[in-house]
Amino acid sequence: PQGEAMKTLVAFASKYGTTKSCAEAIADRITGDADVIDIKRSRTLSFDEYDSIVIGGPIYAGKVMSAVPAFCDKHRTALLERTVGLFICCLYEGETALSELDGAFPAWLKAHAVVRKAVGGAIDFARLRVVDRYLARKVARIDGDIRTVKDHELREIAAAIDAQRTLTTRSPNTSGR
Repeated sequence: PQGEAMKTLVAFASKYGTTKSCAEAIADRITGDADVIDIKRSRTLSFDEYDSIVIGGPIYAGKVMSAVPAFCDKHRTALLERTVGLFICCLYEGETALSELDGAFPAWLKAHAVVRKAVGGAIDFARLRVVDRYLARKVARIDGDIRTVKDHELREIAAAIDAQRTLTTRSPNTSGR
């Protein structure tokens, strides 16, 4: 609604908590109010009070958690009417991370997003389920804790959302988003 302070929704799916902590860090860095929700646990959701939405999910075995694209498809209309940012948590860097980011979200949403980032990831070996620990050792050749989350990427997501909000509020026609 015009004239009211708008909010950002940071929606995430997470298995072990890294994506949740990244979502919270992005929300903390966004100017103004931001709510953080776990899309796997939220059954009903109204987008009325949000002018921007950031969506994030973890990559496991090269795929984003299935709740993420399901959320995007379910809320397509609302997402296309708002400023959107996208992120993934993954342990890869460079071209591999960009490829995983590219495969994580629908093409229509990637084209609409003002920012897309692979923000790094983390493994807390003691928290992994037995099967995940086995896969980490045998397939990924990981034998201990890892933390590669890039704080500057989290800040850049928040800055892009803030910048777009500033452009939108300065525009003479804010209802035409």
